[in-house]
Amino acid sequence: MAGRLRVSAKVSAGKQVFAIVKKDVLAELRTKEMVIAMLLFVILAMVVFSQAFAVILNDLDRVGGGLLWVAFLFMSMLGLNRSFVHEKDEGCLEGLLMSPIDRPLIFFGKMLGNLLFLSIVELFAVPIFFVLFRLELGASLAGIFVATIFLSNIGIACVGTLLSTISINTKTRDLMLPILFMPVIIPLLIAAVSATGGIMSGAELAEVYRSMRFIAVYDIIFLLVAYALYDYVISE
Repeated sequence: MAGRLRVSAKVSAGKQVFAIVKKDVLAELRTKEMVIAMLLFVILAMVVFSQAFAVILNDLDRVGGGLLWVAFLFMSMLGLNRSFVHEKDEGCLEGLLMSPIDRPLIFFGKMLGNLLFLSIVELFAVPIFFVLFRLELGASLAGIFVATIFLSNIGIACVGTLLSTISINTKTRDLMLPILFMPVIIPLLIAAVSATGGIMSGAELAEVYRSMRFIAVYDIIFLLVAYALYDYVISE
């Protein structure tokens, strides 16, 4: 413990977190497995949805938010699961545990890496979604739309990183993450669908902001929970 404290004092928390994010980014640049798989999955899902709902394309702004987040939800589970499988199989997780880095900083490094990968995939996926579903969004609403997605991504990355750490040490790790993840993320998903759907359909901004506030509170709660519990979770 004393060694960990001395190293933590010499190297700032921000640099430790950045080092973990950098490690994940470099690993992904070498393999290109996770981001490409996530992007292909979400594009395929959107193409299938666009064909399945082609008959009601004129009214799609009412259900577009739901379709968008269904695609994002399953895409995120694919990426979150892969992020820790690589760490476990390559022995990187044991290396992190043996390092003098504080456990909560490992969480924030992994979470920010997952948040970055989610955001990169969605940077390409959202324009494709609007093209496939022939939707338009005014410039005044674009910022609110992006902010909603980013806030939701924080919650997804936070909860997903925490639960991935729990599931990675189980025998049924591929099944355990969805089982744990889905019930916990449903409140966030409902609020995200409400906010993005409201933006697309031209609902009152007060309703959109109400959903965004809920998402922000959700993010804060689970960030605090993860910070408090991660030392115990990752050590088990």
